[in-house]
Amino acid sequence: MDWCADVLTVEALALRLGLSLAQKAGCNHLFVNSNNMEVIDIMKNGGHSAGGVAAVFNDYYFMVCDFYLIIFEHCNRESNKVAHEIARLAKFSLTSDWFEEPMNDIVSFIIDDVTVISNK
Repeated sequence: MDWCADVLTVEALALRLGLSLAQKAGCNHLFVNSNNMEVIDIMKNGGHSAGGVAAVFNDYYFMVCDFYLIIFEHCNRESNKVAHEIARLAKFSLTSDWFEEPMNDIVSFIIDDVTVISNK
């Protein structure tokens, strides 16, 4: 994406890509984490938004209905390092789906995430 009107639009597109990836992978139980509280609130509110991306979120909400279980949770930015690293890498390279093994550039971030979870 070369240009986007606002942060909420970018977050909405990220949500769509994540939901599409989950569908491709055959996942039907999801925990969706975002450090954007507005995205979480909109999706918890049935996809209803008064903003310019209202129709987009409404469509995503109907997409969410295809999953057996989906929980939307807000997380702080530090908990979302893998997603931010993938977004940073996507600005400078071609994106692709991966299922078997993660991209080498994000392995250290994934290990840090697992380490934090296992130490709690």
